[in-house]
This record gives sequence, structure tokens and C-alpha cells, in this order.
Amino acid sequence: MTGDSLVDEAALSRIRSICQGFDGSDEGELQDRPLFRVGRRRFAIFNGATSPARPRWNSSGRSLHFIAAPDEVDALRHDGRFTESPHHGKRGWLAIRIDDPTHADWSEIAELLESAYRQVARTNS
Repeated sequence: MTGDSLVDEAALSRIRSICQGFDGSDEGELQDRPLFRVGRRRFAIFNGATSPARPRWNSSGRSLHFIAAPDEVDALRHDGRFTESPHHGKRGWLAIRIDDPTHADWSEIAELLESAYRQVARTNS
């Protein structure tokens, strides 16, 4: 494994650990990227430095893409750490770079993932 793939695996492991704690969530793939969903509804996607090159994802780097809560999306868009995700950014999907997972705020990431999960779980019930 290369350095990038080890870092990707460490970040993805943390994301998986968080998402596995959500009732009914499972993991799938979208364009060879791990995605997390409840039923058929997606709530998060991981883009790694070693993810396959695809034009709309190329500028995302190592990042977590998630559906933002409607009442938080505007505030998050004004926070320089967040960008519109190439995955339905116009529909409330945002991305946060986690190029150095050792310095990522995993408490905040867990909150963002839980909020995203609750949105899709609520609509699946």
C-alpha cells in the first residue's frame, strides 16, 4: 500500500465506524467511492486521494461529501472549510476536505454524519 492509500484507509475506517453506529445504515459504492445510505437514500460519500479519476470529482481531494441539514446548509456554505459537492451540490450536498485525517475534527464530522443520516432515515420511515 502507498502512503495515500494508507491515509485513505485510515480516514475511511473512521467514517465507517461512525456510520456503522446508525441503525439501518449500510455501505455501497458510487463511481467506485464508498457511500453510506439508509435503504436507497444516500447520506455520505467518501472521496479518497486514491479514488478513480473522474472529471467532476477531481478537484475534491480526500473529502467527505454529505447531505447537509436544510437549516444548516447556508451557514456551512459560508464556512470556508465546506464546498458544494459535485454530488448534487445544488440539492444541499456539501464536502469537507480531510486531507490530513489526523487533524480532522472527528467530533464535528460525527455530528455532520449523524445529521445527514437522520435526514434520510426520517424520509425512509
